[in-house]
Amino acid sequence: MTIPPKKYEVGYGRPPKSTRWKKGQCGNPNRIRKRAPKRVVEMIDEFFAAEIDIVENGISRRVSNFEAIVLQLWRKAVTTTSKRAVNVLLKYLEFAASRGGMGVFAFEVVPDRDSGGKNG
Repeated sequence: MTIPPKKYEVGYGRPPKSTRWKKGQCGNPNRIRKRAPKRVVEMIDEFFAAEIDIVENGISRRVSNFEAIVLQLWRKAVTTTSKRAVNVLLKYLEFAASRGGMGVFAFEVVPDRDSGGKNG
């Protein structure tokens, strides 16, 4: 005597047998994979290439993020006696030169005559 099969109940965690994955079938049929994360260099390049609006002397203009950073550092280097802004400015300029973004750039720190030869 054979036992009749029990009625299969469909519900939470029990999909219909016709829609279940077949043996050997992949759960990702279209093979769509997650995008690989961006490299740090690519993220830095995108950030420096993006543009923002700045206001100089009441005139608004659009510049790249890198240019805005260099302008801000230049103002700080010129108006303050701290060497830190000059050092950071030089690092950014070296980075830009290494990425092929600038031509030859010469920068020389000249001591102030009023400060007795001290720059910071």
